[in-house]
Amino acid sequence: MQKKIFIILLQIAILVGCIAYLIAGVDLNELLRTFSNYSPLHMAGVFAITIPIYFCMGIRLSMLSSKEISPLIGVWGSLLAIGVNNILPARLGEVAKAAYFKQKSTLRFPEAMGIIFLERFLDINILALATLGAAVLLGFGLMGLPLLGFVLACWAILLLIIRRMTTEGPGLSFIPWAGLRHFVRRILVSIEQSLRGKAILMPIAISILIWILNFAYFASIPLWLVDLNLSWAQILGIFAAVYIGISIPGMPGGIGMAEGAVVAVLTWYGVPKTQALALALTIRAFNFIPPTLMGLTVFATSGIDSSTLRWQKTESDEK
Repeated sequence: MQKKIFIILLQIAILVGCIAYLIAGVDLNELLRTFSNYSPLHMAGVFAITIPIYFCMGIRLSMLSSKEISPLIGVWGSLLAIGVNNILPARLGEVAKAAYFKQKSTLRFPEAMGIIFLERFLDINILALATLGAAVLLGFGLMGLPLLGFVLACWAILLLIIRRMTTEGPGLSFIPWAGLRHFVRRILVSIEQSLRGKAILMPIAISILIWILNFAYFASIPLWLVDLNLSWAQILGIFAAVYIGISIPGMPGGIGMAEGAVVAVLTWYGVPKTQALALALTIRAFNFIPPTLMGLTVFATSGIDSSTLRWQKTESDEK
């Protein structure tokens, strides 16, 4: 209990620190004028670019599940996860997505979690490469190598576990609880099935396409909507900073940390802080408002009870 309170207080302290950093030295009147100058047509165009991203996510999930999940159910589940992750901490959206897939397909909860783990793992691989590319293009050398090394190490561990699997799955004797051991085994069996043969090649290709579309959507905000004079290398640097900030567990949607990363990178480029904050808040608005509204609509109509988001309850249901 004390540890949980400490973590919450630490998260609040980080958020307060980020907010203090963000608003220090900012001209609020200029910030509001920047927002008022946005073209509604351009705003609609930026939103339209996100639509194919969600459909690609649905197709990837369908392929990873050997079509147990339909592409459309994959789209709804992805939106549900984004919506929940944007308002609740600890990446609870992934638990909600697994529960949704269990409800809407023949998959059981551990199998759905295995597919979602692999989906997130593919995204981390692409993000690691983007971070490495941004570091090289911006003159930071190979500063992205530690993240890439971590990803490669995870691949090695994952493939080693899978290589030693029997038909019943890995032994996992180091896990003392039988129920949890069975749960993790079923997750790993699900991952192994998705990696079997050449089945993973198309999901990898779609993951690359998702992140290309994501980058196009992201770049349209500073270049087309906000009209900032940034190079493609600089945009790639901001892109990597934002999504690393969003991916860090803690505050919902990485709020505060992602904005702080954008402002820090932009001011380092020489962009005035007010303009940098305007871009950071605009990115947050597009990443938060539309997907959260759509995701919570899916959640509200899915029939999933809010108690499903408690990992312990969902896990015990599957033992």
